[in-house]
Amino acid sequence: MENQPLIFALDIGTRSVIGVACAQKDDGFEVLCVESAEHTERAMVDGQIEDIEKTARVVRSVREAVERSLGTQLREVHVAAAGRILHTQRAEYEMEMGDLPVNRRQLFTLESRAVQKAYEELMREQGDGIAFCCAGYSVTKYTLDGYGFSTLLGHRGKKAKVEIIATFLPDEVIESLYTTMESTGLSVASVTLEPIAAMNAVIPQELRLLNIALVDIGAGTSDIAISNQGSVVAYTMSTVAGDEITEQVMREFLVDFGTAERLKREAGRDVPEPLEFVDILGNSYSVERGAFLEKLRPAVDELASSIAQRITEANGGPPTATFLVGGGSRTPGLKPLVAEKLGVEESKVAIGGINYIKRSVRADEKYLSVEYATPVGIAITAIHNGGQEEAVVLLNEKRVRLLNSSTLRVIDVLLRGGYEYRRIMGHSGESLSFTLNGEPRKLRGGIPTLARIEVNGAPAGITSPVQEGDKIVFVPAQDGENAHATVREAAGEITSVAIELFGTPYRAGTVVRINDFAAGPDDEIRPQDRVELRRVGTVGELIAAEDLAVHIEDLLRNGEPCGLDDELCDGDRITLSAAPVPEPEPEPREDGAEREPPGALDAPDTLSAEAPPAGRAVSIRLNGRRVTLPPRPDGQSYQLFDLLNFVTDIDLGKPEGKAVLKRNREEVSFLESIGDGDEVQIYWEK
Repeated sequence: MENQPLIFALDIGTRSVIGVACAQKDDGFEVLCVESAEHTERAMVDGQIEDIEKTARVVRSVREAVERSLGTQLREVHVAAAGRILHTQRAEYEMEMGDLPVNRRQLFTLESRAVQKAYEELMREQGDGIAFCCAGYSVTKYTLDGYGFSTLLGHRGKKAKVEIIATFLPDEVIESLYTTMESTGLSVASVTLEPIAAMNAVIPQELRLLNIALVDIGAGTSDIAISNQGSVVAYTMSTVAGDEITEQVMREFLVDFGTAERLKREAGRDVPEPLEFVDILGNSYSVERGAFLEKLRPAVDELASSIAQRITEANGGPPTATFLVGGGSRTPGLKPLVAEKLGVEESKVAIGGINYIKRSVRADEKYLSVEYATPVGIAITAIHNGGQEEAVVLLNEKRVRLLNSSTLRVIDVLLRGGYEYRRIMGHSGESLSFTLNGEPRKLRGGIPTLARIEVNGAPAGITSPVQEGDKIVFVPAQDGENAHATVREAAGEITSVAIELFGTPYRAGTVVRINDFAAGPDDEIRPQDRVELRRVGTVGELIAAEDLAVHIEDLLRNGEPCGLDDELCDGDRITLSAAPVPEPEPEPREDGAEREPPGALDAPDTLSAEAPPAGRAVSIRLNGRRVTLPPRPDGQSYQLFDLLNFVTDIDLGKPEGKAVLKRNREEVSFLESIGDGDEVQIYWEK
């Protein structure tokens, strides 16, 4: 087999991966080997790779099985793309041709510039910053000096014109294909679109004069291509496909996904035996096929409606004929429902069209079925495109060889040359989201430094066409800088007044707190921070900001009595007066005696201030509220019972359960000391 050129094609579906190895023959080509493997986990969603590692694991097993069967090593692979977001765009391009017959290079240039024009138009329409990549295109019409031709090769004329329909998917979809293949040791030789591949397998060129819709129904997507007047004129897709039928089985019969798949396949065989299964509760059942299919009717009806709607939208009405292929095409009852939804006779809808594959493909009969239309079609597409000469270009002085040069662009060369997509496009820096005084704020990251691309010394873009022998210079993109800001940069002007509060330096003016902790104006804001700014310009605002457990009469400003509206100035000293802090009035007990203040059991005086303070203020959180305790005049530490004066809903004289006292989330006694920054909880446990 080593001397025989091989085509290795992979159909990476939502439910399984199918690998086909073929060799070209004079009268067509021969399928040498077919291997497949199912995903054991949900690695694909709606035809798009979600988990690259899990998908690569299945691809690797298929590749190794083909290599064992053929006794050779595979290095290149042809793949097809599908996905949840498919865009089609029509475009045309006209150029001067000269007096010589049209050659392949001129034809390539004509088509490539039409694709570029379609891409630019798509970007103008989208306008949302999403980057797209051309997954494939079809020529709908050639003209030379105003006359129509099926091909321009070898013809002479002055002005050539091409009309195309191009298909685009988000770059991430194409990139995931390249990344998955690279992780399995395979390089991507060509990428096409799944409906293009299925069309090339099932609908030969001569039949495309008719208005035909081809629907490839997989597990995750139903891909649709429509032909008319000799060309493929439309592509579309639906994310309603075979999995919706399987999920209906799961819901109706309470079975797991694997059992539901088995029952669905058995129901499609049209055999009289009842369907037997065990549900997830361990109950055994036997269901007649008719009753089983009746339960599936709503899901099949939804699938048929979605397919018919997409066909009608893309075609402008029902087509002359519709072919259903793919594993989902065998869904019982689907064919007549599609005809009903399209408003055509059931005879105008058929499952298969495989008899046309048999004209040019030699293979085991079991591989010439609707399930293998797409993988065989990928191989057929690769062989059709492989007739063109290989394109060799220089990328930063390194030779890069590419196949299928009719769709060759700069990005194809870069990806084949080993550059990751993020080095080609670059990413914006990460945004910084935070709140400022409760209002959400978002600072955007820096824009990336764009890659520098030159083709033959002239500036170019990633979608610029590339030809045999071109020289590309590429300087990778640089990611944008992550957004960052200090409090001052985010909030603007911040005032600062340096004072002394109970003997401790304190910065008034604009008080900054980040996530409830004191901060400075030049502190860096981090993602999801809660930044709070509060003006502390007067004595009253200072009492409120620090929740000082004192009255205005107890405070001195620079040794003098002060008022709530007194402005704070640099150098001010806020201290306690000699007057004691008032204690709560004793409440009478039921026996007529006066009740001792809470916490008075063998406790020292609390919060009294008979002399100028010595020591420092203590800031704590009490039941979630921040409280600042002025320094004790005797310099001693506060104890837990001192805080009972500030807990209004705790009255030890009227128990409502067990009194719980916690310091920093650990239960403690009334006599435990309290330090700066402690978190204290006092509550009834009922």
